[in-house]
Amino acid sequence: MEIVRNLVLNLIVIAVLAVFLEMLLPAGDMRRYVKMVMGLLIVIAVLQAAGNLIRGGWQLDMPVPAQTGPSPGAPGLPDIMAGGRRLAADTQAQALEQYRQGLALQIAALAGMNGRLTVREVEVDLYGDKNDKKFGQIRQVQLLFDAAPAAAEQKNPLVGPVKVEVGKNAGAGGNAVSGRAQPPPEVEQAARRAAANVANFYNLSPEQVKFEFRTAAAGG
Repeated sequence: MEIVRNLVLNLIVIAVLAVFLEMLLPAGDMRRYVKMVMGLLIVIAVLQAAGNLIRGGWQLDMPVPAQTGPSPGAPGLPDIMAGGRRLAADTQAQALEQYRQGLALQIAALAGMNGRLTVREVEVDLYGDKNDKKFGQIRQVQLLFDAAPAAAEQKNPLVGPVKVEVGKNAGAGGNAVSGRAQPPPEVEQAARRAAANVANFYNLSPEQVKFEFRTAAAGG
């Protein structure tokens, strides 16, 4: 057996080492100390071999579990894998939704920082195809401002609902004033600066950030 062979080899090595040390050391207490240490090594080697034999015999005595197939009604591997993919897709969609909402709120706060604009709506269009290398990146941002200047006492620049959309096709063209309402020149200029700030902050081209206006009554 392998365990017995290893034990014999260990005992031979210990015996040779003991003889070699006894030849080198002078007679006296040191020789007795070396003999005691070698005796302990022999005891340890024997105990280790006995432990391996006992452990090996115990493992052989253990019954081998019966090989059984899947229990009736249990889902198969394809069903489990499909369920895992659905769970991963749902988790990814929830994470993307939270990201879109947070992104829209950030853009609304950034666009209304100068205090001259009232942000009514923010539409964020993201790349929604997970196979696209731009997945999750901003495709286009649409800002909707009040045509009238923001009230001096207004603290929160976002007074309307934030709309967040994903996967829609971005329109063509750059920043332009919508026909909904014609703002004063200073408001239009402030809106252009706000759109440029959003584009610079999120590393977008000017054509990706659009804005339009409507009257306060239309924002009802």
